[in-house]
Amino acid sequence: MPEPIDPIVADLLARLNDNIREQFEERAAIMEFDADFPRRLAECLGLLDVLSRNLTGLSSVSAMQIELDGQTQWIATTDLIYARQHLADIHATEIAVLDLRTTIDEQYSGVAALTFLG
Repeated sequence: MPEPIDPIVADLLARLNDNIREQFEERAAIMEFDADFPRRLAECLGLLDVLSRNLTGLSSVSAMQIELDGQTQWIATTDLIYARQHLADIHATEIAVLDLRTTIDEQYSGVAALTFLG
């Protein structure tokens, strides 16, 4: 998708991870081509849509569900590439990449402690 028209949309998009940016591109394209909205409006609405679904997208922090030594665990990371390499080094398996807020709410009743993994 070409660079967004609106500089604020472009700035916010630059902060999103690839998965959320892909969701944005899909939403904006649907609104522009299927709903026949002007491109600038479609981009703004697309961004609002994906951020409303994942407000942590701008924080660049993700949660990962992993399996380590037969146990399911959840970790937080600011760098998915590094986290995946680290998981491979300690023989852990990635199960899913998740929204951090939702993970803390659902797995830890809203409060979690951080510790070093591995």
